[in-house]
Amino acid sequence: MVRAVAMYIGIDIGATNTRIALADQEGRIVKKIRFPSPHEGDEYTVARLLVEKIRENFRDWLEKVRAVGIGTIGPVDLRKGMVVNSPNLGIRTFYLVGPLKEDLGKPVYMLNDCVAAVWGEKMFGAARDTDNAVYITFSTGIGGGVIVDGALLLGKDGNAHEIGHIVVDYKYRIRCGCGGYGHWEGYASGANIPRFAQYIAEHEELSGEEKRSPLYRLALEGRLTSEIIYREAKRCDPFAERVVNEVIKINVAGVASVINVYDPEVVSIGGSVALNNPELVIEPIIREVPKNIVNRAPRILRTPLGEDAVIYGAIALAMNPPSTLLRFLQKDA
Repeated sequence: MVRAVAMYIGIDIGATNTRIALADQEGRIVKKIRFPSPHEGDEYTVARLLVEKIRENFRDWLEKVRAVGIGTIGPVDLRKGMVVNSPNLGIRTFYLVGPLKEDLGKPVYMLNDCVAAVWGEKMFGAARDTDNAVYITFSTGIGGGVIVDGALLLGKDGNAHEIGHIVVDYKYRIRCGCGGYGHWEGYASGANIPRFAQYIAEHEELSGEEKRSPLYRLALEGRLTSEIIYREAKRCDPFAERVVNEVIKINVAGVASVINVYDPEVVSIGGSVALNNPELVIEPIIREVPKNIVNRAPRILRTPLGEDAVIYGAIALAMNPPSTLLRFLQKDA
């Protein structure tokens, strides 16, 4: 008797784009689509769009799909299967698990995107042979996922590793999108580096060369983007270099804090800001973090899963939901 081929759907909900992938029982991606994440609507808009895209693009495989995994921007409420008060999406609170499960008739599992990503690293990537791992993303926001002694950490609601909200500035000079002050994400994420650049232009002591940079004027006018800052830093613009060097210091402090707390064997780094600018994000972290940690230094590397880290995490979640998540959900069953 020939066994039916099992398929799995993985969903990556980001602040800018959402991606859906179909994978076979070996975790190989068969088909993948991408579309802008919705920023207007009600608490069911995101789920309705996901169902629409799945039925439109994967209808021929749906009968073979065993389960659906979701890696989403947070914060999350795993008990309710929803995102709650997200600082990086126009629709700040929305349901996911319930509507998809009801409409598709499949098991649906959800995790914060970076938590899913570290589970993907465990099954398919840099953490396959380890029991202690951290995944960190530098993208629109900054986030992390952590495995300790083989267990995926979740916390009381599923937000155990919102590392982007580690306080890195005790003077609380810049307000984060979540409403807090001094948070790592508020200074060094793709969305907030331009705000940090404006703060530097307005409040920090700068050299004449830095003030003569065209980017200095753009920063004062609030017209910079992270892409411009990193591009011009690679071209040795003095103001861009000043901003990037300050961001590097903050990133080193943040990553060192994560390593000191969780004692991982491996730290994989992903996200568009890091992947597009490895020499200004990943390489300085690899070089400087060992000088700022108390425990034995882990391997620090660019994620081998590339921009698909969260997608692979969502697929891994669908294929092999972690025991900590299953126990968490059974408490309220």
